[in-house]
Amino acid sequence: MEEIKVKTCLSSYRANSSWFGHHYNLNIYKGCSHGCIYCDSRSDCYRIENFDVVRGKENALLILEKELKSRRKKGVIGSGAMSDPYNPQERIYQLTRQSLQLIDRYRFGISLTTKSSLIERDLDLLVQIKKHSAVLVLMTITTAQDELASIIEPGASKTSQRFETLRKFSNAGIPTGILMMPILPFINDNEENIINILHQAKQSGVRSVYPAFGVTLRQNQRDYYYQQLDRHFP
Repeated sequence: MEEIKVKTCLSSYRANSSWFGHHYNLNIYKGCSHGCIYCDSRSDCYRIENFDVVRGKENALLILEKELKSRRKKGVIGSGAMSDPYNPQERIYQLTRQSLQLIDRYRFGISLTTKSSLIERDLDLLVQIKKHSAVLVLMTITTAQDELASIIEPGASKTSQRFETLRKFSNAGIPTGILMMPILPFINDNEENIINILHQAKQSGVRSVYPAFGVTLRQNQRDYYYQQLDRHFP
């Protein structure tokens, strides 16, 4: 895996974040290989070249530990806003797991956003963190159908697998939620799909569903989105 040089891993403290109460933000990887046709992180404003190539951050764990040591305020760290912390490279390099070990050691909370059932591997660590701090597991689910998910989110776990993962975490006492976003016009914006997602969410013990209807269409992201529409929905 290619590595990139960075000076920081953890964002500055925010007291009143509107995004699930996160105080800090952490992206241990850069780029994503899930290939979701709608991903806003492709947008030119984020300046991520070769977005489909997952890169690690050089000395990320050393930098993160230094930052955790130096933070005067404890809080909840959010991970997964720009790149999925459980991309396929995580199976090999385990940067997310090692980050969770540091987060546990320095007694911070964690909120993870993912589309991968690989997160089940770290259930033990999240149960441990919950003993002293807040923990939240969020799964992005945009369609109740595995077949459609394989088109609009080809590299992610099947929808059925994601619901099963949510069920396992809920049963273990870990708060879970669904990011039902984006709901794409004429693709997954039908009543049957929305109701089905909500029904399965309840069955899986999910505590919250956060929806967003429509999709951002910024530079780069817009071009990729329309290319994929022409390919899969001619």
